[in-house]
Amino acid sequence: MKLQTEINIREWTKSDFSIVKNILLTTWKDTYSFIPIKDIEKYFYEFYSDDRLKEILIDPFSSGILAEVNSKSVGWMKLFDNYVEKKLFVSSLYVLPKFQGFGIGKKLLNHAYSIAEQKKYNKVWLGVMKQNTKSLEWYIKLGFEFVKEEPFQMGSTSVTHLIGYKNIS
Repeated sequence: MKLQTEINIREWTKSDFSIVKNILLTTWKDTYSFIPIKDIEKYFYEFYSDDRLKEILIDPFSSGILAEVNSKSVGWMKLFDNYVEKKLFVSSLYVLPKFQGFGIGKKLLNHAYSIAEQKKYNKVWLGVMKQNTKSLEWYIKLGFEFVKEEPFQMGSTSVTHLIGYKNIS
């Protein structure tokens, strides 16, 4: 499906913290039904407090990108630039559930590809929980190849995190 309006992509600012938190928590509760809500909330409040978001905002190797539809923020992507290994890593990509399937996630990823190309990187990397089959299948359809498994802890729940990449050059 395609939206009848333009999707705007922009860098986030400190004034977007509450918007980012809403996108994350809303999407996590919908996407991670295999993780107890208490573990989702524990992880959320530990890793996405205002202080943690400030650290991400000022980190020269991290960036946050918002996707907007009709001036409403509906998606968020966090990037990490590992310039030593020449890797751009999409460490978070979330689109509000009712806006999924309209090309917003793809537009965010295309933005990541553009950044990687500007830096002369030939791959974009990301991780996805193995149990998140909807996203995993979507990434595979987009050409990502998963090459590594790592444990990921959310609260007291441990899940398998798949690490993969897509060639962009």
